[in-house]
Amino acid sequence: KKISWVLIVLLVFWDAFLTYLGGTEGNPLWKPIVQSYGINALWVLALITLGIFYLATKILGFLIKTIDKIAEGEEIVLTGLVLVFGTYDLYITFFLRTFGWPVTRSHYGIILVLMIPVVGYIIYTEIVRRKNK
Repeated sequence: KKISWVLIVLLVFWDAFLTYLGGTEGNPLWKPIVQSYGINALWVLALITLGIFYLATKILGFLIKTIDKIAEGEEIVLTGLVLVFGTYDLYITFFLRTFGWPVTRSHYGIILVLMIPVVGYIIYTEIVRRKNK
């Protein structure tokens, strides 16, 4: 759990750093805020993002514990967040800079690419859970 939080903090601030170096925000969710308050608003937005991730981890983890009866609900949600954000940062940092826009120019279009590792992880955890029953 602690390693996952360290990774997610690093990934969120790495993303903010890359955007800061680029000088402009491409995410349509944050773009109006950055245009209104300047590029340094990214650091505040990174903290807000971490707060949202924390709340999502707690709420969804509780739901997984309650509904699915899986004790490691928070860990599953947190691992999913690390996988999604790690895939996104890998795409932005390496693939985008090396190959251009190989998948899509839309931030919404990359959602499918981000879902692949998470769906794989969910399938893996379900297989392991059923074997251990």
